[in-house]
Amino acid sequence: MGYPRGFVHGAVIGTVIGLCIAPQTGDRTRAQLRQGVKAAREGAEVTARALKRVAPVASYAVERVRHHSDSESSVAHGNGTGTVGVSPSV
Repeated sequence: MGYPRGFVHGAVIGTVIGLCIAPQTGDRTRAQLRQGVKAAREGAEVTARALKRVAPVASYAVERVRHHSDSESSVAHGNGTGTVGVSPSV
């Protein structure tokens, strides 16, 4: 039968069964969906505002980690004093 054809058949059958056993009217379901979309949109807006406020701090933290990582990398490659990253001879 093939995957696409089976997928379409399954979607149609699932929709028909869902409509037959729906616990409420379509108007009520659409109203709930509108409320859910509105809540999701508001949540996305709140998240976007929070990300804008956090972005400068996160950017600074990333730069500090990179700088720290680069300085440790220099030590590991023998450019500093210490034996970090040096494996014993076998």
